[in-house]
Amino acid sequence: MPLVISHRGANRLAPENTLAAFRKSLEFGVDGFENDVHLTSDGHLVVCHDDTVDRTSNGSGFICEKTLEELRALDFGGWFSPDFKGEKIPTLEEFFALCSPLKVINVEIKRAPDGSTAAAPAVVRLAKEMGVFDKLIVSSFDMDMLQACLAEDASARVCFLYAPNSGDVCGEIAGDPAGFAARHGLYAYHPFAMFVSEEYIEACHAAGLAVNPWTVNQDRGMALLREWGADGVITDEPELAMKIIYGES
Repeated sequence: MPLVISHRGANRLAPENTLAAFRKSLEFGVDGFENDVHLTSDGHLVVCHDDTVDRTSNGSGFICEKTLEELRALDFGGWFSPDFKGEKIPTLEEFFALCSPLKVINVEIKRAPDGSTAAAPAVVRLAKEMGVFDKLIVSSFDMDMLQACLAEDASARVCFLYAPNSGDVCGEIAGDPAGFAARHGLYAYHPFAMFVSEEYIEACHAAGLAVNPWTVNQDRGMALLREWGADGVITDEPELAMKIIYGES
């Protein structure tokens, strides 16, 4: 059975990448969370998709140019609903503290606007410190971020994200998924769901690679991935996914 991985938490029921969204996902019994992290100017890892706070808070500016205290003064819930007004940006420590019931923790890391890859090894170190490294998988569209994780610990499970706008790399993977993964030390592929077929999954599994497609929000797609043997389903609809993956024939 594929693992159900809640994308930015239950982000259609609570503001994305907040503790409220992740707690809501736990109510559905999901197998894992997917989130996004950035480093603050004073070296804290915080959970947010964008590299700025403009879209998901009442503030503006780059996360990497703000201190944790400055970020904590912002409202990360009111944009979604008045019911969540005052929701704070989570630290990665707070996020990891929620993860004990989970089978997998998917942290996505993006390169900072200034080009820094420092967030990558920091995620690996913190996961070890908090005892969740055995559940951690790190994903990125940026291969340099994954290589920075492996430089910190060669046993880190790194997963390459790719999409239709990823350019030539899509053809490279389609032509030789095993070879591409071997060259870069990958544990898994996280492909845009439309790239996935039963043959693709079989080829990856033959090479010892996991496949966790994103973002799968329709019941038919979830059922197909279960039938084809995908390892995980990254979804904005965790409640539906749990019913399709575990509760329906």
